[in-house]
Amino acid sequence: MLARLLAVLLSLLAALAAAHAELGRRNSTGLTDAVTWDTHSLFIHGQRTFILSAEFHPWRLPGNPALWADVFQKIKANGFNTVSFYVSWAMHFPTPNTNRMQGDFEAGTYRDIELFIQEAQNAGLWLIARPGPYISASNEKETTGGGFPGWVGNNAGALRTNASDYTQAYMPYLNAISKIIAKHQITNGGPIILVQAENEFSQGTTQSPYMQTIINTYRANGIVIPTTHNDQHGGLNGNYSPDKTTEGAVNIYCGDSYPQGANSWAQVQAVYYSNHEAVAQSNPLCLAEFGGGYLIEWGPGTFGGTGFEKYSNPTTGLTNADYENIFYKDTYAQTATILNIYMTFGGTNWGGTAAPVSYTSYDYGGGINENRVALAKMNEMRLQGLFLRVSRDLLGATLIANGTNYTTTALVHTAELINLETGAGFYVLRQQDSTSTALTTTQVTVQTSLGALLIPKSGVLTFNGRDSKIVVTNYVFGGHRTTLLYSTAEIMTWTTIDQTDYVVLYAEAGESGETAFRLSTAPKVAVSHPATNVTSTFANGTLTLNYVLNGSTFVTISEGSTKIVAILLDKATANQWHAPIIPGEGAFGNYFSIGSNETVLVSGPYVLRTAAISGRTLSLTGDVNGTTPIEIVASSSISIVEWNGVPLWTTHTSRGTLAAQIGGAKPIALPVLKIWKVSGSLPEINPEFDDSSFTVADQTKTNYTNFLPLATNGGPFVLYAQQYGFYGNHLIFRGRFNASGAETGVNLTVQYGFAGGYSAWLNGVFLGSAQGAQTVSSSANTWMFPSGALRVNATNVLVVFQDNTGIVETSTSSGKEPRGIRGYALVGANTQFTSWTVQGNLGGAGANPDTYRGYLNEGALYAERIGAHLPGFPDASWHLGSPLNGVSQAGINFYRTTFDFPVPNGLDAPIRLSITRNSTAVSPNFRVQIYLNGYQLGKYYNSIGPQEIFVLPAGILRRHSTNTLGLMVWAMDATGAVIEDIGIISDGFYSTSLQFVDYQTPDYEEQRRSRPAPVFSPPM
Repeated sequence: MLARLLAVLLSLLAALAAAHAELGRRNSTGLTDAVTWDTHSLFIHGQRTFILSAEFHPWRLPGNPALWADVFQKIKANGFNTVSFYVSWAMHFPTPNTNRMQGDFEAGTYRDIELFIQEAQNAGLWLIARPGPYISASNEKETTGGGFPGWVGNNAGALRTNASDYTQAYMPYLNAISKIIAKHQITNGGPIILVQAENEFSQGTTQSPYMQTIINTYRANGIVIPTTHNDQHGGLNGNYSPDKTTEGAVNIYCGDSYPQGANSWAQVQAVYYSNHEAVAQSNPLCLAEFGGGYLIEWGPGTFGGTGFEKYSNPTTGLTNADYENIFYKDTYAQTATILNIYMTFGGTNWGGTAAPVSYTSYDYGGGINENRVALAKMNEMRLQGLFLRVSRDLLGATLIANGTNYTTTALVHTAELINLETGAGFYVLRQQDSTSTALTTTQVTVQTSLGALLIPKSGVLTFNGRDSKIVVTNYVFGGHRTTLLYSTAEIMTWTTIDQTDYVVLYAEAGESGETAFRLSTAPKVAVSHPATNVTSTFANGTLTLNYVLNGSTFVTISEGSTKIVAILLDKATANQWHAPIIPGEGAFGNYFSIGSNETVLVSGPYVLRTAAISGRTLSLTGDVNGTTPIEIVASSSISIVEWNGVPLWTTHTSRGTLAAQIGGAKPIALPVLKIWKVSGSLPEINPEFDDSSFTVADQTKTNYTNFLPLATNGGPFVLYAQQYGFYGNHLIFRGRFNASGAETGVNLTVQYGFAGGYSAWLNGVFLGSAQGAQTVSSSANTWMFPSGALRVNATNVLVVFQDNTGIVETSTSSGKEPRGIRGYALVGANTQFTSWTVQGNLGGAGANPDTYRGYLNEGALYAERIGAHLPGFPDASWHLGSPLNGVSQAGINFYRTTFDFPVPNGLDAPIRLSITRNSTAVSPNFRVQIYLNGYQLGKYYNSIGPQEIFVLPAGILRRHSTNTLGLMVWAMDATGAVIEDIGIISDGFYSTSLQFVDYQTPDYEEQRRSRPAPVFSPPM
């Protein structure tokens, strides 16, 4: 023990010397002092601030952007103070000449980035902008093209380099988004405090000049805040660190890590501190992405729900609240003070926005699910976030040592952090084996102002399974600047109300806690009901409380003019408590410390969005998911409490709080899908179909050099959709040839992306279908012509209907991958195709009629081109027919139905569409595409999986008018396809302050003149 204490003392002395050398040294961009930093943390307007950030992408909440406010408020209410967001170049520059190079940031749409920024500021959140230009990882998990527009792959120059054509391509976008970021950075009164350059990017002779050009462009457009970069997953290799390089160096270097992957609980990765010290010692430890969940890819092994449910499962979840408790606290133990959780709200890969590895849901197992429901994981984040908000000494702390020699058992790991200026200590403890579910008890040796102590003196620290605790020492809190000598129960938060200092402490139910206060004289101690299991002793200027956590107990400590209330909570009870900020004045009035330190304490609500005081009235807004008792700690001057604008009947409790009850949400009836209409939706297979409006595919060269066309005798034409202006969703190719009679079949190689597929017809006769799998992105097939299908001495028409699961753009040009037909050749003769036409979404990316939903919402499907997916489409001549009756042969039917969902004001009723999987061996190969009020919101692949339920977003779902639901059913087998069942299910009912307005996007009548006249087609 003596040797260990000596080693600790020597470490303290060395660290103290280093701290003094650093004293007064604070880094800046040289352009502003609004955001500065030292080796420990970021400073915002001169105050140390822990950046606890939630990743949230604007376009992944489809429909009404007013719902951005809902997600922002839930993020803020649950402990976060920052949001990190990607901007997708592809969404804003669909063509090289979009909107005269200014970009498409249309107000009132998901592309309205300035509204997104403003809503974040309204919620009191800082922002980290991540505009790319590339926003994906090397394994393409983020979005189609990695954020690159589809047309960029047509360039010859190397991507993500200083190649001139690539520079010309991205520069209009980068200029446009840089100006938006500059306008809304903190120096101009906005919430943006950091801006990332590129994404997970390595250095090189052509990459580094490109990186420097990005940074130069930021500065030229007025961005003065610090730049950041996130290095490759987990490696922290030092790419673009200011301590390792000059060209392309950012101000603050960051790593990123997904420590568990998708497979199992793993040991925590105690490498962040050592790797950071090796490559970026002048920076605070920043993790620009840290796993908030994990992406599940295509595959049949996880059928059911969305596939992500296992991540939030309280028992088996791999990234549940227990994971947050261990892994996030371990990053604090390694001195991280900038931590971004990817994803916190994942949302939806609607339309053609997904990357090839991804299906519709991008839920990610995040703390807020795809339907905007805050899960149990957010309670854990609130506990941690509130602690980090009030524990500024942690931000300046130095890692002294770590290991198993601090505790009385080697089964527990401890990291010791000491703030060398204030003496505050933070001891982060967890099971040595982070996979352990054992029950372990221990005591820990800590350094205090009274010397080394083995605590708790009475009882033990308990780790029941996957658990972690932060034990504090020499911790100063409250307006009276009282020192906690130590506390084995964790601190949730502290605040001062009416000259009384409140400190909230918690541990798991049934566990013991020991908290020691340094006081001058013996205080009076009063314990509220229940008063059992709380004892106090005073000796040598220290008041020690011993207690067992069970429910909530208030302990009042009075010493002269000092009054302290310790609120003791078991963790389940602590999960119900909130500490909302009472806003102050000015642009940052609703930001903690920068604008206001004033809070109230409130127990009960599922979500507590805002709190405000006016005179004697406390106004609270939020959500409850059932009849909810609430308890409020507020100033004695408060006599009226409003909940969502309605006064509550309050009573005063014996412990000085206000109590009331909020009425719960009442369930309402869900819609029943009854009457369907149906039409065939593949008229293009008819050889007489008029495709004169299609694009002639007559190009003979390509810049997809790793995917040169394979045809040897099929003809010279390149059939890659990107080269003809089609960048997402389904594609139709029609090829013509004059037959001699010797032709017996056709060889086709189709490049469609992971889990994609295609079907082929000759003169309307079905040839066959092929489909990929989780890691299969193309098919090479020979289709023999059935007897009678070939037209001898006449024109024959081959039709390929192709799925397209997104565009790949890996970190180098060698990964460019086209979508379309790579190889085509007739079998049995040397006959060549005389011509080809191609069709994607109507009007392509540049002239599609639906500017609100955008070019990635639709594809080549006939029903989309004529507008049958839109509300108001005239379907009176369509047949009555249900998707449950199926498609009788290979081909496509389109189904339409309508339903009403009259949700009363004040109720949030998130719903989903559920498809029951056809698991029989008969015709399992079919695909369904889902549309709500014109938005393409889901892709169901019956034989691939995993997704079976699909969010019907409140931002698109109409509450006050009729909804239109559309389904494309594509049978890929000659025997057709049958959906076993389909219906609407609920994600719960929540009384809410959120205001819903039906989002009126353009319907069929508004687009009628821009779409072909619909022609009725009998169902297949």
